[in-house]
Amino acid sequence: MMESRRISLHLLPLLITLILHPTFAHQKPQNAPPQDPNQTPVPPQDAKQTPQPPEDPKQTPPQDPEQKDPPPQDPKQTPQPPEDPKQSPPPIPKNHLPQNPKQGPPQMPKHNLPQDPKPPRDSILIPPQDEPQKPTPFHGRFKGHFSAVYAFGDSYTDTGNAQFMGSLTPSFSGSLSSPYGSTTFGKSSNRLSDGRLVIDYITDSLGLPVLPPYQSTTANFTHGVNFAIAGATTLGGDLLSKLARFFLLKGTPLGVWTQMDWFKKFQTDHLCKGLDQKACADKVKTSLFWVGEIGINDYSRAVGSKIPLQSIAKSSVTYTTELVRTLIQNGAKNIVVQGLPPVGCLPLDISLTPLKIRDKSGCSPIVNGAVIIHNQILQAKLEMYRKMFPDVTIIYADSWKAYYTIVNDPQKYQIEETQKTCCGSDIKQDDLNFNLQSLCGSSGTSICSDPSLYISWDGIHPTQSMNFHMTDQLINKGCCHPPFDELMKNRKSPL
Repeated sequence: MMESRRISLHLLPLLITLILHPTFAHQKPQNAPPQDPNQTPVPPQDAKQTPQPPEDPKQTPPQDPEQKDPPPQDPKQTPQPPEDPKQSPPPIPKNHLPQNPKQGPPQMPKHNLPQDPKPPRDSILIPPQDEPQKPTPFHGRFKGHFSAVYAFGDSYTDTGNAQFMGSLTPSFSGSLSSPYGSTTFGKSSNRLSDGRLVIDYITDSLGLPVLPPYQSTTANFTHGVNFAIAGATTLGGDLLSKLARFFLLKGTPLGVWTQMDWFKKFQTDHLCKGLDQKACADKVKTSLFWVGEIGINDYSRAVGSKIPLQSIAKSSVTYTTELVRTLIQNGAKNIVVQGLPPVGCLPLDISLTPLKIRDKSGCSPIVNGAVIIHNQILQAKLEMYRKMFPDVTIIYADSWKAYYTIVNDPQKYQIEETQKTCCGSDIKQDDLNFNLQSLCGSSGTSICSDPSLYISWDGIHPTQSMNFHMTDQLINKGCCHPPFDELMKNRKSPL
């Protein structure tokens, strides 16, 4: 008996050791490692995925890689909002995504975004992406007639070229604090207005996206390009050197011939690249060419100088019609050319005109007299081109008539201020809220509470409201000769 007890005592340590060994224990050792995920002794295959085991450390090695990779890498699991919240509004044209030109900016598929993260970051820095998010009242009226629009002109048409080139003065610099673009875009938009321009309404009526400026390096030019430059001049060097003043710009303004050079280069490098002559001609034939107002600044700059305004009219029309002729020679078949509005009624020109020589409307009769000559010569030249090129549709957009139709009955268009500026300074008398030394956006200027009640935004450029009414007059109310609808006859583009 005693001997039996001795044997038991000798075997007791061995028995305890065997009981506590993991092989014979009732509890599984896998329960311990989750408290210390850095050890993970059971599944050695998961050692490379140590940042992800906290999600589900009990998975077997073959299953973990498949279940842990998708959340950060699979673009099908709605990555767009968290990755690029600044592009959440779907109507904003994605002009900076040229990798899918067939669909055009408005239809850019979101699944392209994860593969190319750079464009979303660029769009934050490029104001032209801050486009109108709602269709205009003209939306899609002429959809399907033209595949692209190519625009030319000055600040009334420019959607960013002057800004991209850095040629605007600080008050027009396009900073986020600038009041320009505030009505429609919510912040600066590279447009010298509070919102949309006439060209914005025109492209929307055609069912096309807004036109990106030619100077943009990230834009999608599938549906057109804007070559207009704010401050563009139509004067030769001999006349330009005699002007009394410059405004808006940091240096000498670029001539309309610069826009012609840009278009020729674009046609060679992009529009017709890789196409034979017939294919190129067919592509140009389905495009609309819009020649906006050119020369407005020239007349205003010349006030007070020794240059006869009639000389400016002749020079201005010569370069404008030369642009039209260049477009025709390069295959354009559908062209709209805007005449000038009564420039002498701009607050800028009124402020430069002595009170005693203003007309009954309070405008400058000298400047407006020169504009009348300008428009007469322009119409005569266009009529000559119609006869020379009978296969080309040339429309004259009568901005003068459209302007006075609105001004002569402002209540009909819910307009209360026909001369006073919305954004400006009242430092100078005249009750115009305009001072050439303190332009909109500079220190000391203020903005009206409702720009839609004003014709003039900053004393030089129209408000979005005025641009809307002008567009309506041009395309709906008979202020185009021949009518704007003439462009749509037999002009169905192969979209």
